[in-house]
Amino acid sequence: MATPPGDDVATEAVRTLLDRLEFVQALLDDPKDKRTLVSETDVSRSTVNRAVRDLEGKGLIERTNGEYRPTAYGELLADEFTSLLETAAFAWNVRDVLEQIPADELDFDLARLADATITTPTPANPSAPLERVVQIKRTASTLRSLASGRSPGALDAHERGLEAGDAVFETVLSEELLAWLAAGSNRRQRVADLLAYDDLHVYVCDDDIPVPLGITEDVVFFGVSSPEGAPVALVESTDQSVRDWAVETFEATRDAAERVTRDHLEEYADS
Repeated sequence: MATPPGDDVATEAVRTLLDRLEFVQALLDDPKDKRTLVSETDVSRSTVNRAVRDLEGKGLIERTNGEYRPTAYGELLADEFTSLLETAAFAWNVRDVLEQIPADELDFDLARLADATITTPTPANPSAPLERVVQIKRTASTLRSLASGRSPGALDAHERGLEAGDAVFETVLSEELLAWLAAGSNRRQRVADLLAYDDLHVYVCDDDIPVPLGITEDVVFFGVSSPEGAPVALVESTDQSVRDWAVETFEATRDAAERVTRDHLEEYADS
């Protein structure tokens, strides 16, 4: 039985992988000889010779019938290393957003967001995250959401989907948001009209909304805000762990909330 490599050997293997990762990645799909490696990596034959020698010496690749392939050890390290690089690149690109993400409220590893799509405000469009939420809602056939921010465009999206008869919405509002909706006579009437639809269920939560989020048939999204409440980013993910967290968070918040009726609108309008 082979002896597991010690810390020093493992460290050297990782260093070699860092220097020669492109060669291991070139071998992941199928075995290749040196000539093919020269062609695919666009380097000299002498560079390929050195790379192959280094990788073989660390047990990362092996030669069979004149072709090279990763060992099980090498493939495992290459997969883990590639994932780490992707996570590092994601974290660097969104480092300012990461500082604002409420990690205590997110019951999943932030590395799960490595493939996420992130919309941030720009000087030309400071409301880009809110506009993106409206776009998602307009194309969703099912939507469950926790809402605390003021977005008149969200009412438009709900009205369009419900009037077309091809959408089902379930949303939990913060008390502050419901009070804002009820305070304006036009907004109050629009919400009252929406409540008449069987495919819309609205709730109000006594406690703070933990994280503003949405769950559609295709994607999960959640908002990130500054300490002052300004939108910093909208994060969209298709990762299953993120979806599991979002569903659990939504259901727990909804189950502790109260169903909104027209009477609630009048109560909040008078408060």
